[in-house]
Amino acid sequence: MLYRQVKRQLIQDIQTGMAAPGAALPNEKDLAQRFQVSVGTVRRAVDELVAEHVLLRQQGRGTFVGKLDRERFMFQFFKIAARDGQSEFPEVRLHKFVKSRATQIEAQALGLHGSQWVFRIENVLHLQGQPVIHDRIAIAAAMFPGLNQASFTARTTTIYGHYQAAFGITIVSADERVRAEVVSPDSAKLLQLDEATPVLRIDRVAHTFDRQPAEFRTSVVDTRHFDYVSRMREMA
Repeated sequence: MLYRQVKRQLIQDIQTGMAAPGAALPNEKDLAQRFQVSVGTVRRAVDELVAEHVLLRQQGRGTFVGKLDRERFMFQFFKIAARDGQSEFPEVRLHKFVKSRATQIEAQALGLHGSQWVFRIENVLHLQGQPVIHDRIAIAAAMFPGLNQASFTARTTTIYGHYQAAFGITIVSADERVRAEVVSPDSAKLLQLDEATPVLRIDRVAHTFDRQPAEFRTSVVDTRHFDYVSRMREMA
């Protein structure tokens, strides 16, 4: 269908940097002229990208390429909130940053073949001044060339925002599997828990366009005072 071709071209503009994060999209009339289609066809393509949080409409201003900033991260990807409903942006402290060969589980999650290199990152996330989440992140080194601990630590945005701004990798969706388990010794130490404490484990595969896996993340969450909150969108 024509609108899918327009959608694909708009995605390509974002991937190549022709349409940068935060930049305004040309108006629908100009886009229709560029792609030699009707305004309605352009609008349908744009509507889908807005629904997928790739584009953002601002009343009276236009349509913009979505940025993976704190607001979007909190709305779309961060699902841990205090039991009283209070939600806050976590303080992220780097624990480990290494480059090594992918494990079988990491390779399967990231769609890697053979013994490829990955960056393996561990963070401890603090909420209300307390360590609450132990994150283990694996990303393919080939997808993030030049990434190092210094640049990762010096980022001024979210991790997903860094992927987008520095490497052109836009995270648009994620699949999560959640289960309860007993905390491991290393997570217990980082989260200041007894080793018999039950915790929540979240395995997340984050995808860029066309559901290409870009990140495999395991989060261990101390849920004594915090909940996993799933926000359902209203259905028409």
